[in-house]
Amino acid sequence: MFVLIVAQLGIIVPNAPVAQAANNGLALKPLMGWSSFSMQVYTGNNTIISAAQIKAQSDAMEATLQSHGYEYINIDAGWNGSMDGYGRPIPSTTLYPNGFQEVIDYVHGNGQKIGIYGIPGMSKQAYNDDLPIYGAPGCSMQDIAALPLRTGDYWDIGYKIDFSSPCAQSYIDSIADLYGEWGIDFLKFDSVTPGSGHNDTSIDARDDVKAWAQALAPHGIWLELSWALDMNYIDYWREYANGWRVDWDIECYCGSGGLTTWANIARTFPKAEQWWREGRPGGWNDFDSLNVGNGAMDGLTQDERRTAMTLWAMSSAQLYVGNDLTNLDSFGIGLLTNDEVIAVNQAGRPAHPVSTATNQQVWYANNGDGSYTVGLINLGNSAATVTVNWSDIGLNGAASVRDLWSHTDLGTFNTGYSSVNLAPHASRLLKVVSQGGSNSVNDDDTGIKYVGDWERSYNRGLGDFQNDVHFTETNYDYFEYSFNGTGVDLITEKDSSQGNIDVYVDGVFKQTVNTYNATRQVQQKVYGISGLSNGPHTIKAVKKSGNFMLLDKLSFSVSSPISVNNTDPGISYSGTWTLSGARGFGDFNDDVHYTTNNNDYFQYAFNGTGVELITEKDPSQGDIDIYVDNVFKATVSTYNSSRLAQQTVYKISGLAPGSHTIKAVKKSGTYMLLDKLSFAGGKLQFNNTDPGITYNGAWSLNGNRGYGDYNNDVHFTQTNNNDFQFTFTGTGIDLITEKAADQGDIDIYVDNVFKQTVSTYNATRLSNQIVYSISGLTSGTHTLKAVKKTGAYMLLDSLTVTP
Repeated sequence: MFVLIVAQLGIIVPNAPVAQAANNGLALKPLMGWSSFSMQVYTGNNTIISAAQIKAQSDAMEATLQSHGYEYINIDAGWNGSMDGYGRPIPSTTLYPNGFQEVIDYVHGNGQKIGIYGIPGMSKQAYNDDLPIYGAPGCSMQDIAALPLRTGDYWDIGYKIDFSSPCAQSYIDSIADLYGEWGIDFLKFDSVTPGSGHNDTSIDARDDVKAWAQALAPHGIWLELSWALDMNYIDYWREYANGWRVDWDIECYCGSGGLTTWANIARTFPKAEQWWREGRPGGWNDFDSLNVGNGAMDGLTQDERRTAMTLWAMSSAQLYVGNDLTNLDSFGIGLLTNDEVIAVNQAGRPAHPVSTATNQQVWYANNGDGSYTVGLINLGNSAATVTVNWSDIGLNGAASVRDLWSHTDLGTFNTGYSSVNLAPHASRLLKVVSQGGSNSVNDDDTGIKYVGDWERSYNRGLGDFQNDVHFTETNYDYFEYSFNGTGVDLITEKDSSQGNIDVYVDGVFKQTVNTYNATRQVQQKVYGISGLSNGPHTIKAVKKSGNFMLLDKLSFSVSSPISVNNTDPGISYSGTWTLSGARGFGDFNDDVHYTTNNNDYFQYAFNGTGVELITEKDPSQGDIDIYVDNVFKATVSTYNSSRLAQQTVYKISGLAPGSHTIKAVKKSGTYMLLDKLSFAGGKLQFNNTDPGITYNGAWSLNGNRGYGDYNNDVHFTQTNNNDFQFTFTGTGIDLITEKAADQGDIDIYVDNVFKQTVSTYNATRLSNQIVYSISGLTSGTHTLKAVKKTGAYMLLDSLTVTP
């Protein structure tokens, strides 16, 4: 089929594929918005970019998507109709009878940004007429044409520009200044080569890219390059643009058959694998339009639509929708407005595969805070099980798993997680959070910031972690990495060609380490620090001497977060609070406590070095005052225009190890909710009534004793050889009970191994006594067993577990 493509200089030609939009200024996060081109292909005309339709798409975005972060309305090829006397584009008067400025102002009035389309080169007609260049006396179009005359783009629409002429930059500046006057926010720069079907320098639009980047920068206009860019020139694209299309058009060009096909989605996975290292703040990979919102028009099944959104999200690709926003179906709206999935995209940590050897694939990104984004993908044509092993993603120890699509906490798993019978072309998107242990970060992780002349060396075959390293030969080059944890190790190669490295933690010089060795030694720990307060830290390593400095990997230690549900008896509620359960909104344990009365509050005492308040954000909620250890800390807002579950609204770290109290007071809004608390650096206490404790023999509960017991109760038995057992995940445990004159000896077993006999006898009653403690266990699952041996009674008050 034919699609009308209008070049930036007003010449209309018949042709086929076109690509995606661009950046000039910031791009601290991937772009979110809408692009017209998929619908232009689908309808076979430019009706979708008429003034009425652009306004309709803008209104639909404002009503449905804008509160979730979508903000760009990007108009693709066809918006311009002619050119002025200086060779600059004039918007179509047919599409915009009241002027293009009216449309720009309308989009801006909806709180959005607007983008347009352009290509390299200059109009042939402008050359033939030798038009003057605006603002550049003495310069005309024939002064800037590359000779001999040759095409400047894929379709041979215009002539190539010779940027050795000083008049050439003046010409590009004149157009960019015009766009700035109009209020344009984004330019998709199409037919960029090498790429766009010409992966050589026969056309070579690199000078055009540089000129446009320089011209757009003063106006803060985003520059996006298209299409199928040659990866060999990524350093150039990154220097001048804020995004780059990595493949051909996503559209299927199949008329009413749909906007795209599964084959076009599936072919994007190998491209994502090739390009994932290149996406970072300032410039992001562009997979083209995301066509998952219209139902049958998309050309995909529901599973395929979700998998496409999963890929775009976990890859931190530009997130712009190609659908008719006025006709989104409920499933599509659910995909496009899932805030937990959008947060993955906006976090800017592109995922990559563990392996692509089969169609059942695991993709992951280390988020640097003890959490991982994990995608389980079945690219095959039959149902299959897809399993992520923690060791494959660099995680050592147990981890909790949350399904981001269903907003469901799936539990804690020691070695990995499997999705059984994952349907053909289906996917799961998970948040995996370390429950203690270490996290390995490979040298190619996008969270590592390299400053200076660094290169990546891969497939070395020398025993490196993941078979690659980064290296530099320049003294004072350095890398930095920010993480959340309690310690970090720098692991690299030692060799005769290497020398000294200065190491800084949190901006403080720690030591100079030597990486010299007479023979090569791989994966050597050259620096380590532990005992940091649980929270954010930064390690920086600076090359000081030697021919080379290498980085193989980093490993940081994570303190297990301890989750406390809103129903925990240790939480003290003051005022009129109500429990709301089985809500189905993605709450932790599917429940919350709430109050409607200002100045109602809750308090919780914990043992640790930090705490998080996690709750829902919603239009019905307002401000909360936070106190820690009776000191006012902050007023936090829990308002959001749409419902967001499990949001961290307050967090503090770096507290002195020990006992602390958090208090939260309702100040405004209709409701205040508590979902859960999470604290770090402490121990988790289990009362004797915990259902995880197994009592063998005749045991009884004795409550309201008034003797100072934890939660004012104990379990007791009078029969020798009765026992209790408790299975826990952690590195240590304390047995806490009463000592008294009527009590005797208890035999202790850990993991079925006898440890010792402890005495609970004392001449007078002592409550809350630690009678047995063990630490230093390997992080994982263990069992404590306690057996009554002597005395009239054996009691259990509580157990505390060290994560």
